[in-house]
Amino acid sequence: MINDYYLLIGLLLFSLTSSIALEMMALPRIIYIAKKKGLYDIPNGRKSHITPVPRLAGITFLPILMLVFSICSLIIIKQSPIETVTIFGTALRKMVGFVAGSIVLAGIGIKDDLVGSRYSHKMLAQFIAACLLVSGGLYINDFNGLFGINEVPAWFGVPFTILLTVFITNAMNLIDGADGLASGIAGVALISLGTMFFIRSMFFYSLICVILVGILIPFFYYNVFNTNRKVFMGDTGSLSLGFLLAYLGIRFAMNIPSSYGTVDSPALISLSALFIPLFDALRVMIERAIKGKSMFMPDRRHLHHKLLDLGLSHRKVMINIVFWAQSLVIFNIMMVHIVNINLVFLFDIALWFGLIQLLNALKKKQKTRFALFF
Repeated sequence: MINDYYLLIGLLLFSLTSSIALEMMALPRIIYIAKKKGLYDIPNGRKSHITPVPRLAGITFLPILMLVFSICSLIIIKQSPIETVTIFGTALRKMVGFVAGSIVLAGIGIKDDLVGSRYSHKMLAQFIAACLLVSGGLYINDFNGLFGINEVPAWFGVPFTILLTVFITNAMNLIDGADGLASGIAGVALISLGTMFFIRSMFFYSLICVILVGILIPFFYYNVFNTNRKVFMGDTGSLSLGFLLAYLGIRFAMNIPSSYGTVDSPALISLSALFIPLFDALRVMIERAIKGKSMFMPDRRHLHHKLLDLGLSHRKVMINIVFWAQSLVIFNIMMVHIVNINLVFLFDIALWFGLIQLLNALKKKQKTRFALFF
């Protein structure tokens, strides 16, 4: 733990402002290049936008994160006592696999955004990235009583973490279907996890969360509010963002030494931060399988599609889903202190199932009214 809290707060403020500034400088140039080279996201029957939009904003995420984080690391090494540097170095070793995996995903994402890429190739890249992530010693080793399971052996935890990482990465890629939605949900998860990391005295990971929030703020502005210079993050951004959230969520869920601050059920809190994209992707895959379709075939079954089909604007869809995501995190953090975590999880599932059934009923009622009108 870093003892100098003035240094801590100063680094957090520096990382936030510098990442915002760098992204603000980078995005106009990315938009210019995308328009100059004709690198647009073209509308089709499944997509919600009606005009071509530049889609390369995501290529800025990883470079800015690495640049700001490296500068902060150098400051910590120069200004902090040897004990802090030792703890920081241990965390850095776990980050090596994450960096390697991020480069793999950024590569396949850039290829997909420029010339297109097969889904099988993207899945392979995600699997390789997940394997690189766990090679750094990062895997879920404790469920904290969720499903009645506590300590998890490595023979189960490692392959489970690989599959979970691929699933989280995919889920964030799939939910990127309305303006500000993926970045908004990511922001909720990053603020929640960053705060909890700080409570646990895991400043290394709080710093990453703050940098990412700083990167997403300008992107959110351009994606949602700047109609003349609108930009999408593309697959490079959604894959990188999903992998980053997987890395942070898995690290938060890991059992850690007692010298750190304690948090009730970190596994459930990590799950809460990503609940909507994960369970939306799972629901859609199950529905496709039941209807005899490929689980990976694109369609309009996702939560944001249901809301858009009901007539809500992109902005209202984003606000509603982000609000639900944040409310669920706050609710679970409050409840894990007083209720068994399995009951909390069951309640989350019940709320989710009820929401989907309500939206299906509204859609059916809307179709019935349309049929009666004609």
